[in-house]
Amino acid sequence: MASSPGPLRRRAGLALLIVLTAYAVLNLLVQGIRSAPAIPPLDPVTIHEARISRLKGLLPATGEVGYVTTVENEAIFAKERAFRNVEFLAQYVLTQYTLAPLIVRNSPAMPLVVGNFLDGPPAPGFLERHGLVPLKDFGDGLVLYRREGNP
Repeated sequence: MASSPGPLRRRAGLALLIVLTAYAVLNLLVQGIRSAPAIPPLDPVTIHEARISRLKGLLPATGEVGYVTTVENEAIFAKERAFRNVEFLAQYVLTQYTLAPLIVRNSPAMPLVVGNFLDGPPAPGFLERHGLVPLKDFGDGLVLYRREGNP
């Protein structure tokens, strides 16, 4: 009859199994951490908020302001519905989010109008056609306009 290993051998075997398992798990954890992509320090929403919030000092706390961008206002939603360019809609929604509780209307027909031109300036004649006069240019494509007359 074969004798079973003594209690000391069983404990040593169990301890070795636990140590090797712990080493393998920790090794996998370290490899996973090293291979994980770095989290960027700033996400696109945070960057947009910082850019747009520069307007807050010149805007009323409540009420409504207009909004214009590189494309005609009607095209913002048309391009999104066709899934051709959702960036214009995303910029509009993030501007509304950042300036809340102020309502941002997708229209140049307001006394104050936010100009958000990330893709370059508007088409020639656009500002004049809508009576928009720059009130303050913040740089980086961000301009606050006031509307003159009733174009």
